[in-house]
Amino acid sequence: MDRTWYGGSRLRSTRWAAEHGLNLLSGNIVTGEGTDDFTTAQLTLISEYRRAISDGRPARVALGRVIVPFDSADATTRARYRDYAAGRHRRTLAPQGDKRILFAPDVVGTAEQILEQLAADPVVSAVSELRLELPYEFHRADYEQILHDVRHLIAPELGWRPAAETASADSPDGRSEATGSARGTGPAAVPA
Repeated sequence: MDRTWYGGSRLRSTRWAAEHGLNLLSGNIVTGEGTDDFTTAQLTLISEYRRAISDGRPARVALGRVIVPFDSADATTRARYRDYAAGRHRRTLAPQGDKRILFAPDVVGTAEQILEQLAADPVVSAVSELRLELPYEFHRADYEQILHDVRHLIAPELGWRPAAETASADSPDGRSEATGSARGTGPAAVPA
């Protein structure tokens, strides 16, 4: 069960994940139960999960954020990324629809700006892992550029190391038990 994650965006699904001993993944979409504030809603979900998880079971929580660095992008691509985030910003200002869906703002900018935003996000400091979420509408070259910038400019500042470095540090023979996220097998998840 240690590698099994359940995406919870509502209190009910978060409790279910805890009651079944699953790790919790909370992304950039949650339900506004009792609040119109995304951060408050997400912190409430995490608190409820930790309250409901059985004693002795680690309460592993990963956080997903749409992160779009543009350090190595050209000027046209940077403008397109900014326009993308601006076009989605309005949905972050109030609950959406009958189910009161709340959205986190996209994290777009230079690596330095992104690291500042992540450091200021109280939810990031409340979790053990951070998951990179990519926009759906981009082109392959965009994803390659984003992953490159995350890999080289953001993830190392958050404590992530490539698997080869992790493996040599973990055991005398250079082999590692690492199979995922925070241990360094890819930029998709880094310790928060």
